[in-house]
Amino acid sequence: MENKIKIGIVGGAGYTAGELLRLLINHPNSEIKFVHSTSNSGNPIANIHSGLIGETDLLFCSDLNFDNIDVLFLCSAHGESKKFIENNILPEKLRIIDLSTDFRAKSNNHEFVYGLPELNRESICKATKVANPGCFATVIQLALFPL
Repeated sequence: MENKIKIGIVGGAGYTAGELLRLLINHPNSEIKFVHSTSNSGNPIANIHSGLIGETDLLFCSDLNFDNIDVLFLCSAHGESKKFIENNILPEKLRIIDLSTDFRAKSNNHEFVYGLPELNRESICKATKVANPGCFATVIQLALFPL
């Protein structure tokens, strides 16, 4: 049996997390270890993300166990991912994928790679921290690349 990628999600009650969960719940190589939401801790995820009714019996949690995961998805509101990273001690080898806007702009203050494969494929493959591009930015950039 293949080792599954162990995943943690912060900001689990938001729209982005709901879409991420929809993709990961039945992915054969992923195992969701926790979905963090302090305001919904102990409640079924499907209570908030109704599209997942019958798909999962996972509950939101308020605890964070970074040692138990391989990848951490940050699905918090814009501006919150940066605060989260500043306020938590994260294992050095933990892979982080930020779905907010916090780390999309290139900066010497962080190690995030802009996650548009058409632009940064090689860097993404080597990165431990990836800033996921937004949907509008992706469409605009892909349309402009041929120019």
